[in-house]
Amino acid sequence: MGRPVVSLSRCPDYDALSVKKAVERSLHELGGMERFVAPGEKVFLKLNLLRPSEPEKAVTTHPSVIRAVLQLIEEVGASVVVGDSPGGPFSKGRLEKCYRKSGVYEAIEGTGAELNWDTGYTRAPNPHGHLVHSFEIINAALEADKIISLPRLKTHVLTGFTGGVKIMYGVVPGLVKATYHAKLPDVKDFSDMLLDILTCTPPTLAIMDAVVGMEGQGPSAGRPKKVGAILTSSDSVAMDVVACSLVGLDPLTSTTTERAVARGLGTGRLEDVEVKGNALANFEDIRFEPAKRKKGNIFPVPAFLLDLYANRYTKPVVDRKKCTGCGECASACPRNCISMKNGKAVMDYKQCIRCFCCHELCPESAIRLR
Repeated sequence: MGRPVVSLSRCPDYDALSVKKAVERSLHELGGMERFVAPGEKVFLKLNLLRPSEPEKAVTTHPSVIRAVLQLIEEVGASVVVGDSPGGPFSKGRLEKCYRKSGVYEAIEGTGAELNWDTGYTRAPNPHGHLVHSFEIINAALEADKIISLPRLKTHVLTGFTGGVKIMYGVVPGLVKATYHAKLPDVKDFSDMLLDILTCTPPTLAIMDAVVGMEGQGPSAGRPKKVGAILTSSDSVAMDVVACSLVGLDPLTSTTTERAVARGLGTGRLEDVEVKGNALANFEDIRFEPAKRKKGNIFPVPAFLLDLYANRYTKPVVDRKKCTGCGECASACPRNCISMKNGKAVMDYKQCIRCFCCHELCPESAIRLR
């Protein structure tokens, strides 16, 4: 087998025409959308809808990217179902909030695409799984002929990076996702589980929204930062290697990439990926601030000790000035260790497994890691 291929295309902003041209250029390097989708097929366009969030906050896939991709799918003659299973309950009410606030309604307006409202799911076998040999998968993903994922380039406080691999966690329904945090509190085991999902429901194609990414305390409490790119690949692991390299992050600091290398799903090295389209050297020197997964390590110690410290001793702390008492964190907690007292979230650290779901899903960014 040859090297995996990732196509990289410049995209200066979210102007609809600019985005569509950038996606077209990126796909052209791989043989066009028709290489991946056939007329009459049903495609599940798998978004990144972590929680209800405005497009400019860089938490979710931007509507301009959603619209450009679904238009290109429809031009081939395939039908499109658009959706995701966000954090929190997998319910029609939760989907409605995400679709509306994240601009998904506007993205599909005037197209033939349908929004997914089916909150059902089915247990699917995963015989080649490393840790998990079957998953509960949402029906929208199982019933499609093809899955195309639309990750957004972001740092991540648990796994270091979230992109082509981790986006597929969204095919696991709502609060079922939280049970994996509880069962697999070690970040390396958790990352192996994410790779198992990738083998269970592999996307035919991944198209990454890297026009504006997120640095720092991603995937929801970091800072938006312009990158100006669209990445496309049929290899999600290789895409993450290129995306990290594009923003000055060592790909192997992402535990999903580290575990992928251990499992023979890639090398984690940029030189082992064929980058087509625009070369990384043609982009500005972009340096993302990594997620602060550790704190207070002022002495040089082995990496495994730093990871141990991050996993066991970093904890989520509620900023009482920002906390509105909405209860999103409590509903998402896999250990039920968050309660609401006097209109504020209160943590039970004896039960906390440091999965940071509360940090990811807080709509007010009122939960910090310390």
